Amino acid sequence: MFTALAVEWDRRLAEDDSMRIAITCCLGLYLSAAATGEDLFRASFDASGTEPPLVHAWGDKPTVTVNAVEPGVGLNGTAAAHLKATYPDPVQNKLSYWAYSLRDPVPLVPQLETISFQVKTNVPVSIKVGIAPFGFIYHGPGVGASEQWQQVTLPNAYESLKNWCTKGQADPDQAAVGSIIVAVADSAGVTADVIVDDIVFAGAQGARQAMDGAVLERRIKRVKVAAISLVWEEGQRTLANTLAALDEAGKLGADLACLPQECVEQPAEPIPGPSSTAIAQKAAEYKMYVVGNLLEKDGEKTYVTSFLCDREGKIAGVYRKSHRLPCEADIALGDDLPTFSTDFGCIGMKIGTDHFFPEIDRVLRSRGASLVVWSTKPFAFRDENYFAQALKGRAMQNGLHLIVAQYAGKQGYGGYADRFSWTASWPLGRAQVYAPDGHTLADSGHDGGVALAAIPRARLGGRSGDGGYATTGTFALITATEPLPAPPKRDGKRVIKAAAIECEGNFDRLIAKLDECGKQGCDIACLWEYVWYNTDEEVEKNKERNRGYLARLAEAAKRNNMYVVIAGELERGFNESILFDRQGTEIGRYTKILQTTSKDSKYYREGDRVGVFDLDFGRICTKICNDVNGPDIDRVAALHQVDLLLLHTQDGGPYSENIRTREMHRCIDCGYYLLRAGSQGTETDHRSYIMDPWGMVLAGSQLWVDNAPLIATLNLNNRPQYYEWPDAVRQAGDMPDPVKRGIPEEDSLKMYGRFNRPVAKGDLRATILQNRRPELYRPRGKK
Repeated sequence: MFTALAVEWDRRLAEDDSMRIAITCCLGLYLSAAATGEDLFRASFDASGTEPPLVHAWGDKPTVTVNAVEPGVGLNGTAAAHLKATYPDPVQNKLSYWAYSLRDPVPLVPQLETISFQVKTNVPVSIKVGIAPFGFIYHGPGVGASEQWQQVTLPNAYESLKNWCTKGQADPDQAAVGSIIVAVADSAGVTADVIVDDIVFAGAQGARQAMDGAVLERRIKRVKVAAISLVWEEGQRTLANTLAALDEAGKLGADLACLPQECVEQPAEPIPGPSSTAIAQKAAEYKMYVVGNLLEKDGEKTYVTSFLCDREGKIAGVYRKSHRLPCEADIALGDDLPTFSTDFGCIGMKIGTDHFFPEIDRVLRSRGASLVVWSTKPFAFRDENYFAQALKGRAMQNGLHLIVAQYAGKQGYGGYADRFSWTASWPLGRAQVYAPDGHTLADSGHDGGVALAAIPRARLGGRSGDGGYATTGTFALITATEPLPAPPKRDGKRVIKAAAIECEGNFDRLIAKLDECGKQGCDIACLWEYVWYNTDEEVEKNKERNRGYLARLAEAAKRNNMYVVIAGELERGFNESILFDRQGTEIGRYTKILQTTSKDSKYYREGDRVGVFDLDFGRICTKICNDVNGPDIDRVAALHQVDLLLLHTQDGGPYSENIRTREMHRCIDCGYYLLRAGSQGTETDHRSYIMDPWGMVLAGSQLWVDNAPLIATLNLNNRPQYYEWPDAVRQAGDMPDPVKRGIPEEDSLKMYGRFNRPVAKGDLRATILQNRRPELYRPRGKK
């Protein structure tokens, strides 16, 4: 994907294309004749494929009639990429980009001399080069229309691309060619007919060896990231202890060291100020980046602020905590979600209870961050599994490295040896680094210390940008400032029995399983994603049969006095879910948003709304299979405060760990119960299940057997709560000793248990939704 910066640069330089096109194929022929070196890369399109070889990346969008590898149209009668597209009238840019993406980016090496492709075209075209990982686009020369083959060549390729990176303040040694762009000069109503062959990166003798060496060097290069867990105890959060932890990280060779929230216990100070300056000096001493966090004083306001120190000890950026929960009313908030460029990539920061707002991670990722640092301190109620599963899922969903800097207790965490471990507010320790697949790269353990992870440099990158959630379309509610939908009614039946029924290929047995649900008093049954036809012809041929199936489902719903929801390719030629109420009446349909129905079908239709429905016991959302790749669906469901999400899915793995992590974190972040009706998978942990808002499985299928319906009793009012310490306890200080904080000593002897908890102040999801800041989730500059 090309960044807004790249597109803006292209707009400024688009008028230069006419001059560049004046560099004719004579130059290309000269260079070709002079070449005595070797190829670093060559794509000749000799093998046909099902995917279009060229992808529209920017500019005027035409109606495409051909975009394929065609045999016999290339040089010497070989295959080539053929694009035929008709442009609208009028056109806005008079230019459109068609990108050929390299499977493996080619690193910039000094031996790279030329980049070229052969083209036969009826409109002017030019070559542009996509530079990874920065999202830059270099603008090369072009040729005019000709029925003859012409070579479009970028000479002095290394020097040109290196200088382009330097101009963009990016390190050329980390740059690679990620795509070759055929820039088509279009005009109103014109049909462009362009054939491209032989994309070649050529270099001097030894170029291949140099490139292979650069590839290896980049593959093994690591960025060392240190997540620091200090001790949360009276007299421990001192500047001296903070600097000592930075010494440890520095001597371990860290490129980035991350400190927890309010790492020095002190009154608020300006930034820069004495403590932040001392921290920055450690960054300079060890030539490493440091993320620190302090209470910041600015005039009459107090902020909780993270600051980034660069390798020279300068404060390169600050982030003021942007979200808060009701117990934090005494702090002021920042009004931005910034990202910051470093020499290894773009990073973002969040602080403390920012964690409860998953939109932040998504926005930071859309603004270029490949790594996000979460500096935090103990909350009133801490739950190790609850937070860990959310973090793993966030990392995986957003493709982020997540760095967690948090506190440990003086005596560790948990276990009956510590009389203070009875309360979940005791610090967890466990500074951590998570990979984008949700796996843990480093963990300090409960005793705290420094968790050091070596992250491949090639997996980082990005440039600071202005991205955000869309402000229009299906998911516009995420950025809307008007009041959110009213919550579901909760004055009726709220304890229900819910069922998920796995794939059942025999329809009579499916009806029997529904009747079994009825005998057990189920209120709702979630069925699998079925496919009752495979072609457009079968839609019509099987229509009466399939409507008969639906009628039988409706009868079963009525007979058993329960809701029945089925999904799939059922009767109308596209993927949808259908809801029947307790009387067997169809009460709604949801059209799958991320359709897998072929777009060649005359029935093709994709949904434009999230499938939210109110039933007599609460609010549900239904989604289907590939919809799991649209996390905004779940977020909109959360904004509607759905009680129950139904997932009808055919996915069969093989990534069952990924699937389960995804479902757990979405239950936690979005606060719903989940009915997952799947099928038997290839891995032993690929199952159907019913999950609660804490991400725990309440019922699960057995492996490779004909499963009975999965049934669980759900108290829909039993949901995660928002906790606060009573005012008297909070005023006694923020250290976790229960006796000093006003809790009777005899209560501490009850140890870790349900008897001693902070005060529940209401539903956690509702509290979070009341404190969202949707204006910050839009792309910068969007209102």
